[in-house]
Amino acid sequence: MPSLHDLCLLGASLGAGLIAGLCFAFASFILPAFDRLGAAGAIRAMQSVNAKILRSSAMAVWFGTMLLGVLGSVLGDGRPLDLAATALYGLGAFLITGRGNVPLNEELDRVDPDGPNSVEAWQHYRLWWGRWNYLRTVACASASACFAWAL
Repeated sequence: MPSLHDLCLLGASLGAGLIAGLCFAFASFILPAFDRLGAAGAIRAMQSVNAKILRSSAMAVWFGTMLLGVLGSVLGDGRPLDLAATALYGLGAFLITGRGNVPLNEELDRVDPDGPNSVEAWQHYRLWWGRWNYLRTVACASASACFAWAL
């Protein structure tokens, strides 16, 4: 029977993989699809996503993965790979998201999609949000691999 430590790492690996996949989906096809809507349509679509995601099951996975990583690290007596995986996930899912993506989301929420600066606002958002998103995708995918390796 697997230990509680192993179950935590397994759950964290799956959770980090799901979050990496969510971020990858934005990079690979969601944002490019929004671009096809024009600036006003893209802004409306992303504003809708930003309003919905905070009240979705994705948040349980987002925060639950961190909780499982921390618990697994504690139960594993601070094994370096457990700690590295948890740190990578925290870096991608929380630090990069909180310092990079969230401020851009808040800025975009204040943009009038039909306003005179909507094209420039979308271009700025798309460029910088996309860059931060790539970084968190890599960090979360790496965390998923490290959690699995730690098993």
